[in-house]
Amino acid sequence: MFFTRRLTSFVLTLLIACWSVSARPLWFTRALLPRASTLNVATCTDPATQLVEHDCNVALLGLGGGIAGAIEFLRVNNSTTSATSGTCTVTATAVDGGTTIDISKGRLEGHGSTNGGFDNLLTACGPSPGSMVIGGGAKPTGNIQIAISAA
Repeated sequence: MFFTRRLTSFVLTLLIACWSVSARPLWFTRALLPRASTLNVATCTDPATQLVEHDCNVALLGLGGGIAGAIEFLRVNNSTTSATSGTCTVTATAVDGGTTIDISKGRLEGHGSTNGGFDNLLTACGPSPGSMVIGGGAKPTGNIQIAISAA
């Protein structure tokens, strides 16, 4: 009887020890997922409306009084600027706390960048209405939303 009682006690202690070692908080067993971000995600609003891509490119270069040529930054002392050419209007808006626009022409255009940009919006939506938020480019802090719409 003594042996049985000690064996039972030992087995029970062993089971509790094994369970406590393997028991983990629920958060420990789940993989951590990054927060969902709206940066660099195109929202195509009207794919049925087809604009002339050249008009959209010309409108982009007309932002802020014109960023064509050697100009390297779009700097606007306002939270929004837009330009229209033919069938297309392009609008840049400071969002997420920004009150003015100060973004490099390269970041605004995108040219193969993974950080959003006009080119990525055109790739995602084609020459049709839509928008995308580009990381950074607004002061004092914030991002820039680039949008294409029908003129």
